[in-house]
Order: sequence, then C-alpha cells, then structure tokens
Amino acid sequence: MEGVESSLSEDRGITMYFVEGSSIKTRPERLQPKQPDSLTGCLEEVMSAFSLTEGIHYLNYSVGAQNAVTLAFQVDDTVSMETALLEKAALVSTISQIKGMGSITLSLDYGSGEPEVEELKSSTFYYYDNVIPTGQNTGRFTLYLPDDNGETDTGLEEQSLSVTLQLDVSVEEEVIRQLLERKVFPEGTRFYSVSVIQRVAYVDLSEEFLNVTHVNQVASLVDSVSALPHIGSVQILINGEKKEEIGGLDTHVPLRFFYPVNVELEKKEKSSEEG
Repeated sequence: MEGVESSLSEDRGITMYFVEGSSIKTRPERLQPKQPDSLTGCLEEVMSAFSLTEGIHYLNYSVGAQNAVTLAFQVDDTVSMETALLEKAALVSTISQIKGMGSITLSLDYGSGEPEVEELKSSTFYYYDNVIPTGQNTGRFTLYLPDDNGETDTGLEEQSLSVTLQLDVSVEEEVIRQLLERKVFPEGTRFYSVSVIQRVAYVDLSEEFLNVTHVNQVASLVDSVSALPHIGSVQILINGEKKEEIGGLDTHVPLRFFYPVNVELEKKEKSSEEG
C-alpha cells in the first residue's frame, strides 16, 4: 500500500454545500471539475455552480501568495446574520476541498461602511448542519469500522452518526474519539492531536497504534477521517513523528481513502502468504 503519490482511489470530486432554511445541505452529486489541477480554473467552476442565498451576491476573487484566496460578496440588509453565517459555512466547506487551496478569506460588504473581512477554514464550522444558540453544533459523518464478522466484501462496514459537537472540539477530533470508543485501535492507543493543513489531516497517536494486527485498523482511521468533505488524505504520526510503515503499509506519506480498494489489498496479502 502506498500513499498519496500512488493515487489509490480516483478523485471523488467536490461536495457542494448549500443553505436551506436554518440548515446546510449537500447536493446528491459531487462536482467533477474540468480543471482539477488548476486552482483558479477549479475555483471559477465551483463558484459558477455554487448556489448563493437570495440577497448575497458574489463579486470577485483574488489569489495571493501561497494560494491564499479572497472572495468578495455584497450582502443585502434583508439577509439575517444567521443566514450569513450559514452561507459562510457552506461556502468555505465547499471551496476548501479544491486542490492546492491555501487560506480562505471572505470579504462581506453589508453596505454600512468597511466590508467585514474574515479568514476562515472548514473546521471553523465543525461540519454542522444546524446552528444551535447554546454554542453547540450538530455534526454528521460516517465511520468505517472493521467488519469482524466478515459480512462485507471490503472488510469495512459503514456507520452513519449524528452527534452534538462542542465548540472546542473539531469534527476530526470527534471522528477519532468515536473510533477509540469502539476499540478500533490496539489496546492502550492514545490520541494526542489532529490538525488539517491544505486538506491533509495530521493525526498524532501513541506508539501503541504500531501494534495494529490488520490493515483494516489503519483503513478505518484513514477512511473515517478522509470521508469528511474537507479532508483529502491522512498522515499518521506516532508521538509527533512519521513512521516508514505501520501494519505493513507505507505510512511515510499521507494515505488516501482505502474503500473499496482494500478487497484487492487482502487478495494481495493472501497471495503473498500463499507464495
């Protein structure tokens, strides 16, 4: 198993978010950019396809050093602050998936003086679908868990969850916490931190994780985290450092989504054992 360079799975496209009432929804089909390797080309395609709430008008964008993107909008006085917040969450969650995207700054002109300028990232909104005044958000995500009963062809089973996220907990942290609760990792494994830089999630775990006994323990971590729309791959760290291999897998570079290719991995493992 290799990392990002091997392109194990095809690009799954970009999940398009939009605001509906007091919630954020996703389009059933992902956008497949015609220029996925061009930041500006892909950004223009995404913005052309993006559905803005009535009263919010897209003006222009600019790209600065290190692919820092600034987008400008005009906001009518009929738009509530809650709607504007939801729109920012939907927009940032969408465009943060673009390959090579640096920081994202939104400039909103409410017509009452200087525009409101704010640098944001997808984890700012914790992938919520409902705004809750108490400072909590409802997060939805899918866990990919090892199938101990062997009922699936891939060796992983999907479990969709809807949980309440505290403001000081990111959705990436919550995903990993859920995996720990389900004892997916080797006994004694501790979770230290997770950070996201340009769509790569850096997950720092304790040395007990080196004791994985099956590829699907690693696949469960990688798939569950990279299934989040703003994550492209996962770099596993042990006590803050990269390891050349974990569980027989090349882990010195970030790993992409395994599912559904781990069927082929298992076939190769069996073939090697028989050989």
